[in-house]
Amino acid sequence: MLAIVVVASLLLGAVLGQPILLSYVETGSMEPTIETGDGFIAIPAALAGGVQEGDVVVYEARELQGGGLTTHRVVGETDGGYITKGDANPFTDQDGPEPPVTDDQIVAEAVQIGGSVVVLPRLGIAIGAIQESVLGLQSAFAGAVGFGDSLDRQGSGVLLFAIGFALFALTFVLDRGTQRTTDRSRQRGTLLNTRTVTVLLLAAVLLPANVAMVAGVGSQTLSIDGEDVARSPDVEPGEKTSWELGVDNYGFVPVILVFEAQSAGTTVLDEQLTVGPGQAATVTVSATAPGPGQQTTLSVTEYRYLHVLPAATIRALHDGHPLLALGAVNVVLGGGLFLVLARVVGLGTIRVRDRGNASLGTRLRRRFG
Repeated sequence: MLAIVVVASLLLGAVLGQPILLSYVETGSMEPTIETGDGFIAIPAALAGGVQEGDVVVYEARELQGGGLTTHRVVGETDGGYITKGDANPFTDQDGPEPPVTDDQIVAEAVQIGGSVVVLPRLGIAIGAIQESVLGLQSAFAGAVGFGDSLDRQGSGVLLFAIGFALFALTFVLDRGTQRTTDRSRQRGTLLNTRTVTVLLLAAVLLPANVAMVAGVGSQTLSIDGEDVARSPDVEPGEKTSWELGVDNYGFVPVILVFEAQSAGTTVLDEQLTVGPGQAATVTVSATAPGPGQQTTLSVTEYRYLHVLPAATIRALHDGHPLLALGAVNVVLGGGLFLVLARVVGLGTIRVRDRGNASLGTRLRRRFG
């Protein structure tokens, strides 16, 4: 059962775009600490605590290689944020176009024991192969049911993930019954409490999903300098002016983003956005432009929810309290999975008999036919 939890966490981390439990690198910038394609244990930043010099972090780069998740080591800190560098790189990220990394950009930290990152060799290569297979299946499925590109990376991706995970879990359960033992009392089969299986599977899905949503809560800040305003022909000091902040969804599941202004005098014009898989968007904020010698800091808090309910419903629940929206997402995810499991394995105690080396399809027909 631990294997199911680990696999679910890894796959959900990839699907949700938020490293959960495990992550991996795709380039050689962290060699020899982490080789290309190696994995590592990743703790979401919301649970890892403060960042210190020497930590290896996963952060949302703004400019480096076009932006996106980057795994590098923190080698220093300035008033503007952290200085980061790949162990194999001769220069820091900030020697190039990337600005200092702020806390809200950091999504996870790599676990280190005795100063060494806990590495899982070639994990990323295996996951990359799985992802390519899944994307191929998604396209085939979408075309087969006539949805075309509209279901390619959203509905079919979630559906295939759910089917694959359910089959993996079911195979594990059925294979338990094929283990032989010298104890004659066990030769008649093994009693399996499906309630326990259901609870563990629900935890394997809901815990990573909630970590991704909670870890997505954070603040974005933008400092507006009065001297820059004075030099701009399009902005007048003392007038209401709009600026844009970028947001990204690195996962394969669409998300609903809700924004709340935190700084005085700041207004969020796009209080709610729906961002599709692998897409980027901008949120527009408005404030009074500062004059020469002044500075204004705009601060906006972002809440992130999986798009399993209509956006209007999520927004209404969020306005009541963010926990209401989070709870509703859990009810939909957990309720759907619970109904599937209740139909597939039931909610009682079943005897899993030894069927020898029969195929999975044969065992499924015997069990549910």
